Amino acid sequence: MIALLRRQPLVSYFVIAFAWTWAFVIVFLILFPLPDVIVRTTPGDFGPLIGAVVVTAAVAGRSGLRQFLKRMIQWRVGLIWYGFAFLGVPLLYIASIALVPGALGSFKAPDVGAVLLYPVLYIVLMCLGGPLTEEPGWRGFALPRLQQRWSPLVGSIILGLLWAAWHLPNYFRPDWSTVNGGVSFSGIAVFAAATVTFSVVLTWVYNHTGGSILMAILVHASINFSQGLTGDLFPAAKDNEVAPVIAFAVLAVIIAVTTRGRLGYRGSEPAPTAQPAYSVP
Repeated sequence: MIALLRRQPLVSYFVIAFAWTWAFVIVFLILFPLPDVIVRTTPGDFGPLIGAVVVTAAVAGRSGLRQFLKRMIQWRVGLIWYGFAFLGVPLLYIASIALVPGALGSFKAPDVGAVLLYPVLYIVLMCLGGPLTEEPGWRGFALPRLQQRWSPLVGSIILGLLWAAWHLPNYFRPDWSTVNGGVSFSGIAVFAAATVTFSVVLTWVYNHTGGSILMAILVHASINFSQGLTGDLFPAAKDNEVAPVIAFAVLAVIIAVTTRGRLGYRGSEPAPTAQPAYSVP
């Protein structure tokens, strides 16, 4: 088994990530639904993280795991990237929703109590909403290998599509907000477009911050936070998911064009822990 993980680390990672998550979703959300949504969703969310840890341990041993952990807490990056995570992402969401017809007329300013709770909500979404359990796998493990094997842009698109596919079982959950009316092809298509555009932007951030998994987590958390924020600020456009996707698609195209598809990637850098720390017998 370990030899297989070393021979095919990328494929092995995706198999583990998908198998873990889909098993939990199918068993505890569809076949035998539990009453508490947190209990039902949290264990399955760990698929990408578990896959990354397992394959990294097999491929690079303890030294690889230490390097992986360092990138998860790599906070020494330019202030501009914190500004993008905490201000740029929410402002882009707000601007895109504000342009939706009728949205500005329904604007509802948040009260002081709600504003004070925003940091708490952000942290909760970071820990339980996917960023902390997904990004170590998507950006921390898979992305370096994908962009090294193909290119940053192509690798980001592939990862975005796989990221969307990983969520597919959730469309059969009764509490999945994007499919209240049942499974919708258009809803899945919009979600896939979102994950692809987010993937390009996250690759750009990841590459420019020296492979900081922490920054990918923070940007992902801001995306989730901004979705709820704009719904509260503009009730009339609460269910509009297309406008933010278009805004991020425009940003992704600008990034791709201005970087000539490199997205900040320096080709001389090998994928972290790409090679085994010891020979395979």
